[in-house]
Formats: sequence, C-alpha cells, structure tokens
Amino acid sequence: MRTLVAVIAATFVGTVTSQATADDTLGWKNELFQHLSTGWFPRPYAAIGCNIGTSLNIYQHSSASDITTLGTKPIAGRWSASNPFRSKEDNIKKPWSNDDADDDFPILGYSTPIIVRIEWMLPLFNAIARLDAAYERSRDRLFSLDTSRKYLSITGQPAQFREVSVLFNNEHFLGVRLGLAIPVYGAFVLSESLQLDTQRRQMVVDRLNSFYYIAPSIHAAALVLSEATQYVQIADAKDALRYKNGQDTVTLMNKARLSTAEPIRWYGEIAAGWRASFASFTFTVEAYASIPLTSVLRDARWMLYRYGIRTMFGWER
Repeated sequence: MRTLVAVIAATFVGTVTSQATADDTLGWKNELFQHLSTGWFPRPYAAIGCNIGTSLNIYQHSSASDITTLGTKPIAGRWSASNPFRSKEDNIKKPWSNDDADDDFPILGYSTPIIVRIEWMLPLFNAIARLDAAYERSRDRLFSLDTSRKYLSITGQPAQFREVSVLFNNEHFLGVRLGLAIPVYGAFVLSESLQLDTQRRQMVVDRLNSFYYIAPSIHAAALVLSEATQYVQIADAKDALRYKNGQDTVTLMNKARLSTAEPIRWYGEIAAGWRASFASFTFTVEAYASIPLTSVLRDARWMLYRYGIRTMFGWER
C-alpha cells in the first residue's frame, strides 16, 4: 500500500507538472491542483479524518522499589517491581501435588483493544491535531521476598525457605489523548476529481498523501475497574512444605478494588509514524513511548512505562 501510494503520487504529480509547464500560459496547473506540498515539512491540506484501530504493546516497564501502601494486606517487607522468582517458581501447584494448577490470571502487560481517533488537518499551523478515545487494560505485579521464616526438615533441623508476597493488579480504563502530529517528510496533493476505472467500479480520486511524522501528546486515563489479587507463595521447598490448604499459595485478597489506586492517570507520550491516504481511505502505523506523570498508587510511587505500536484505518474529507 505504501509503495502503491508513492508510485501513484510520483506518477500523478510528475506527469501533471511536466504537462503544466508547457501549458502554464493557459493557467492549467493552477486549475488542476488545489493544494500541492512535498518534501521536508510538507503543509497538509484542510481536512477532517476519523480512524479506528488498536495497539500492540511491546513492553510495559514497572518501576517501584521498597514501597508500602495501605491498599494491600500487611506484609513482612516492602513491595518492589523486581521479580524474585527463579525459573518456574511462580507456577502455582495443585493441592498436595507437584502438578501446576490452572490459574485465571490474564497475561501481564498493557493493551488497547479499541481506539477511535479524530484528526483535523491544520495547514495554517503545518500540523494535524489529534483526539483519541480508547478502552485500555493494564496488568502488572509487585513482589516482596521474605527469607526470615524456617520449617522443620525431614532431618529434624530448621531449614530456611523463600516466601514471596505477590500483588497482581488488573485495571481497566477509559482514556483520552490529545496531541499534535507534525509532518516531517512526504507529500500532500489535493486536486480536481479524477476517475480511475477498476474491474469492479469507478473510483473517484481527488486527494492523496503519504508522510512521516512525529506526534507529542498528553494522555489521561480514568480508572473504571480495579481487580487486585494479593497472595503469598512458597518459592522453593515445594516438595517438603505446603500451607494448610495443600497448596504452595494462600490468597489474601481476591479481585478486590485497590483502595489506594490513583483514579486518574496522566502520561506524556511521543510517537513517530507513517500515514497515507488514497481518495478518502487512510492508513496509519506508529510507534509510541508513554511516560507516566502520575503513580499507580496515591500513597506510593509505582510508575508504568509503555512502549508499543498502533495501527489505524479510516477515512478523511
């Protein structure tokens, strides 16, 4: 699609420009092109676009160190984003068995199943204003390692074991993002309507663009659902030690609202991408980095950094 748009734009602009040079005295070039801007920092034509899409989160980085919060059950130590589990130690076991149990924890990370974007092309400011509305989900964990407890081994001697407290935080948001896309390199062409014959129907083409851009924005997300699960788990010594329920895990809080969760989260974002349109149809792909401006918790510093890719399809007029 990207190559097709580039070829069409180059052929269309090159052919018309060469012909218009010969016929410039007739004013034909000015009549055909209503707007033509190419190269570095091209100027968009005036238009409004509507897009729908989704995001693929590549990585969500959790930053927290030695924090405490009143929203969880008391623990022996402090919470941290550093994972103390070794290989497969966090697999929950079935009662009195070494077989793994089926847990209902969703996959960690951040996702945006649906995004709706409205765009306003602003030739006066050489930019494109953007407003996004999105449904968002975030899932992450905090940990606390305790090595102070011991159990009586089969040799009759006290043996130390590793016990880990885990906070699994599953949150859902309604988010709004306001930003400005600045075209860096590309082309914007607005002309008289041309008809292209295809095998199925005629397509009317009066505009096309293809450009790379950078887009800073501010993002606010309102928390609509909070499901926090807190449990304590035996990391090692699973063969020799279990809790009273026969498992290596005891749940202290199950899918409860985290009372100290920050209800509104703010993020600063920078994105870089490519956008193209042919006739009225548009396609956008962009990579983004989202930097938290507020913490997950009101009474402690827990920051979530997100990096991913968005794809959008839509139309413009």
